[in-house]
Amino acid sequence: MPKAIARVTEELRKVLVVAAFFATGFLLIRFAERLFTQGSGIEIAGYARALIGGLIVAKVLLIVDLAPFVHAFPDKPLIHNIVWKSSLYVAASVIFLYADPLVKHLFKGMSLSAANHGAIQEVMRPRTWAIVIWLAMLLAAFVTMQELSRVIGKEQLKQIFFGSRNRPAITRGSRRAA
Repeated sequence: MPKAIARVTEELRKVLVVAAFFATGFLLIRFAERLFTQGSGIEIAGYARALIGGLIVAKVLLIVDLAPFVHAFPDKPLIHNIVWKSSLYVAASVIFLYADPLVKHLFKGMSLSAANHGAIQEVMRPRTWAIVIWLAMLLAAFVTMQELSRVIGKEQLKQIFFGSRNRPAITRGSRRAA
């Protein structure tokens, strides 16, 4: 039983870390949208939707990570894995963006053909592609950090970004002296 609890706790931690990253990114995008459209009368989705979007993206990424072909280039330069994984994650996200309205239309009683047409119409909106572009940028940043962590280790990455209590942080002056 303790192994099962440890496994569930680890999976929950993974989901929450990924969700926090993407929810923060989506919240910043929503905030920027509101600044751009302030006073124009254009209504946009709320912040709660950005938080839910972060959870959805986190789950999509964890599902995609279960596929055996995701980690296709472990011994190649990092750019191979970054481009490969980012592309897979973006493709999975676009599939989700299509499947979500498709299922909603089907539950409303539409035929498969009508639901498909409605889902395609929704995916083809310029706003959807703007979201996909932002999501691709967030995914590339996320995968880059994930791959760096895999190669150099979590502790080394933490030390690089946040320093260590045991060792002074690298500063401009200390680099020149070294």
